Amino acid sequence: MSSESIVGYVLGSSVRTDVLLAVVAEERSMSALIDTVDASESAVYNAVGDLERKGLARSLEAGWAATGSGQLVADLLEQQGNLCRLLADDYWREHDVSALPRRFRIRLTELAGAEVVRASDTDPHAVVREVRDRVERGGANVDIVTPIYQAEYEAVMPDAADARLLVDRSVALDALERAGSPGEADQWTDTAVRVLDVDVGIAVTDGEIMLSLPTIDGRWDSRTEVLAADDRAMEWGRDLFEHYWDRATPNDEFVAEYFS
Repeated sequence: MSSESIVGYVLGSSVRTDVLLAVVAEERSMSALIDTVDASESAVYNAVGDLERKGLARSLEAGWAATGSGQLVADLLEQQGNLCRLLADDYWREHDVSALPRRFRIRLTELAGAEVVRASDTDPHAVVREVRDRVERGGANVDIVTPIYQAEYEAVMPDAADARLLVDRSVALDALERAGSPGEADQWTDTAVRVLDVDVGIAVTDGEIMLSLPTIDGRWDSRTEVLAADDRAMEWGRDLFEHYWDRATPNDEFVAEYFS
């Protein structure tokens, strides 16, 4: 049986699903399963037998536990549940997730608990102010990727050794065109700056991440932001920033090449 049909088989019965998740959480006796799962005693017995025959549950001296295969299926069920939570917000239908590297799209379920904030027509700059304030509250330890120039964000970007800023190549070129010399192009003394072609905006502070994606038709959306603060989302955001940072050109090299 393929992995897809095994997952479908488990999902085909709410009792099988509940029993599998219960024995993944901890080893349980049959009586404990009957008390835990909202189903008849016979239905629980049948579900346990079904899972054992499919190699997803195993009998131990003290009760029932998941096999390695059962753990993998349970992990996938959790991902599917998180994906449903994510897709409940229209943000993901309206924005271009293909702007993200594939391995980060696959992990987007780690943002299942995120909040999407939107500016109203009567206050279209509300999200820009919200992001600006959050970056400012984040202090010196902040990592930012920005594909656009936003004066409000520039104003609160700290000049500190713990801060890192990655800007899109077009933003860097615009700044260099206004500068008359390499010295004038170096706005920050302590903040590390790098340059890379990028379509995604992300800010990572000690306590939260802020994510911006272009719309599905390629426009930049400054009126919507994804905010998340749980541990899994923070790890996703930090990994995404490092992905871009590792591939970017240090600003001094970019400036030197421009003026050469």
